Order: sequence, then C-alpha cells, then structure tokens
Amino acid sequence: MSGPALGVNTYGYIWSTPADECVRRLADFGYRTFELMVHPIHLPLDEFDPADRRRLAALLAEVGARDCSLNLPSLDQNLASAFPRVRAASVQMFRDVVDLASDLGIEWLVTVPGRMSPLFPPPQEKRTAWMRESIEALLPHAERRGVRLAIENVPVAAFPDAASLGSFVRSFGTDRVGVCYDAANAHFIGESPAAGIRQLADVLRIFHLSDTGRTVWKHDPVGTGTVPFAELPPALAEAGFAGPCIMEIIGADDPEGAILDSHAALARIGFAPLPARSAA
Repeated sequence: MSGPALGVNTYGYIWSTPADECVRRLADFGYRTFELMVHPIHLPLDEFDPADRRRLAALLAEVGARDCSLNLPSLDQNLASAFPRVRAASVQMFRDVVDLASDLGIEWLVTVPGRMSPLFPPPQEKRTAWMRESIEALLPHAERRGVRLAIENVPVAAFPDAASLGSFVRSFGTDRVGVCYDAANAHFIGESPAAGIRQLADVLRIFHLSDTGRTVWKHDPVGTGTVPFAELPPALAEAGFAGPCIMEIIGADDPEGAILDSHAALARIGFAPLPARSAA
C-alpha cells in the first residue's frame, strides 16, 4: 500500500512566479494538492481582483486540485501582539485572506499564531489571551465564508511546541480550528516531530515537511538537514492522519528541483512516490 501522498507549498516561488503559472507547472508534474502563499508577485492580496480570483479558481478546478490551503507568512501582522491596534489590523488582514480563500474554493487557511520576541517574550498566559481574542474575532467571519483555520507551530510564535498548540486549539472545541504541524519547526526547537504528531492526532489537519538543523532555522530540501524523516510515516499512520502532507521546501535557486528531489527522498522512506506527469 502506498504511503501518504504529498502536496506542495509554493514558498519558493513568492518572489518569482505568479500563482497561476506555478499551479500549472506543478500540475504538469502530477501534483494536485497546493498550499499557496499569499504574497505579492506570487499571490497578491490587495491587487487580486474578482476577475483574477475567478481565473485562479477555474484553474484549480481545471487541474483537479484538492485538499488545498492558503498560507499568509508572518511578516507584516501579529495576531498575538501586545498592542490592541496591531491585533485589530492583523485580524482584518486575515479576514481579507479568508475572503480570498473562499473566493478560490479553498477550505483551509494556515494561521501563524503571532510572533514573540526571542529576547524577552511575554508569559504564556498573556500570549494565549491575545491569541484567543484574535481568533475569536476572526472565527465567525471564517465560518460564514466556509473557511477553517489551521494554526501552525512556528519557533518564534506564540505556541511553538505541540503541547501548547494542542491545548490552545482544543480549547475552542470546534472542527473549524485545527493544527498545521511543521516537522522542521518542531525539530528546530528540539521537539520530536513523530512525538508531536502522536500528541496532536485528534486536532492535526495539515502536516508540513522540510529539512533543517537545530542551529539555523531552515526549510531546506529533504536530506540536507537533520530532521528524522523515517520516523514520520509510522507516526502519521499511528495517528490515523489522512490529511494533506505538504512539502514546504523553499529551494530558492531551483524550487522545482528541490521539490522533486525531496519527494524522491521521502518516497524512499514511506511516503507516496512521485506522481505521474501530465500528458500535457
């Protein structure tokens, strides 16, 4: 039996390639699950009008895309800021991305839970309260638009580990909020990704794969860091995870080569093999 199928996050294309061109190129390789980064040049937010949205939605339908998500990098917003005005502006930005996801027929929005200062972060109870306020403000709009929130473990964010992230997500008691668990992010902070998968089995909705060491935080091709990938397929099977497994490989100089090489490496340790290329 084939292992977990793999989709592609488009981080490596944000400065070079519009989303529609990227989807067509990746679909030609046989990919059907995409996590599109919301980022100018690749997938703008403010300059992406209704006609643009209809064209991209039609393209996703044309290539048979499934289990897709959007991802807004944590660069210009912070849902867990100590400043109420920053939280309010961040919620509005996420509301706009919810609208984009809905217009594209995409169900999941990967949601980075705010950024913390590595020098002197706030206590856990503060960041939890600020994030709860932001998610509670965002969630009704997401529900109206048919979009779910997948909150991600990020080393510099409010809930970097499986325990704190799982506790926060479970506190909402709704399937509209789940977890996007990133293996490289977990490994970088010293957490076992396999243990995190098992700990989050009930709320895990999206799984990210890339490589990193523990000295410098990376999202590099598989095999170039120290993430213990061979431990992941058994953990995913034990957790009963059937959601999208997304390669979030940046590979700035050659995104497609980095993605294809990483897929081949993951196929050797239990993930599904490279998809058949399109006849087109």
